[in-house]
Amino acid sequence: MRFGLRVLALAAVLFLLLPVTAGITGVGRPAPAATQGAASAPPATPAGNDVLAPVLFCVLAAAVLSWMIARSTLFGWRLAGAVFLAHFGLGTFMLQIESVVFLARHVPPGFVNRLFAMGALTALVAAPGAVWIHGRFRSSPVAGGTPIGIPAAPGRWALRLAGLAAAYVALYFLAGYFIAYRNPDVLAYYDDTDAGSFLAALHRVWTATPWLFALQALRGVLWVACVVPFIVSFGGRPWELPLLVGCAFSVWLVMLLAPNPYMPESVRMSHLVETASSNFVFGCIVGASFARSRDRRGYEAATTGA
Repeated sequence: MRFGLRVLALAAVLFLLLPVTAGITGVGRPAPAATQGAASAPPATPAGNDVLAPVLFCVLAAAVLSWMIARSTLFGWRLAGAVFLAHFGLGTFMLQIESVVFLARHVPPGFVNRLFAMGALTALVAAPGAVWIHGRFRSSPVAGGTPIGIPAAPGRWALRLAGLAAAYVALYFLAGYFIAYRNPDVLAYYDDTDAGSFLAALHRVWTATPWLFALQALRGVLWVACVVPFIVSFGGRPWELPLLVGCAFSVWLVMLLAPNPYMPESVRMSHLVETASSNFVFGCIVGASFARSRDRRGYEAATTGA
């Protein structure tokens, strides 16, 4: 009960921060009457989604952040720093990298920079607020022990990250082709055409933008970096870590439910399914790769003292 109230309190903080930080950074300014490449069709999304989508997002984001805090052995400003990294890194930086690459002609000049500023300002306030709401500025016991799937040597870290980067690249292009690019509206939005097959699509990307593979591999590593403090300080049950990281990677995409003047509803919904599903699967892979070696008997001994 107490945990639920804290989640709601954090959700209220996040919801109040949305209009405040949007106003300060200029994200909340009205869209220009004509933005090159912007959606010109009237939105078919119900007007109530303007409020319901942010409310749902704030509740879910607060629940995931609270789960991360509750299962971390960190406390105080170290925990606040970890929350800031997760909030800004996962919720703004990792997502807006895609905006820089793909949405430059769909949004006004400087808009993405304002989104970065809004995300940083929100996380700067929300991170210590979340730690305070959960009473974690002082050390408190957390059941469980650190996952023993954490690599012990730099070389092992490099191999683990390389494998995870490869997994992210595979999921990124598979979800992009088999989910997003099945929608003709997505193809039209990006002035693209169906390549005919997945391998043909990969060949087209390799021919036109070979750097995209390296960029997505780097993004795969950065996704992991944003949650490393919570992975190495994780104190929950073994099965929780994959689910926790999966939710942490995907919850931020819920904001695609909210209508915006730069992306039609059909395109947003396709990207929501594409990115939320692939990010969740990738997060589960990441969590499982670090939790896989934990011995159940060792965990029970650590939590029961037996």
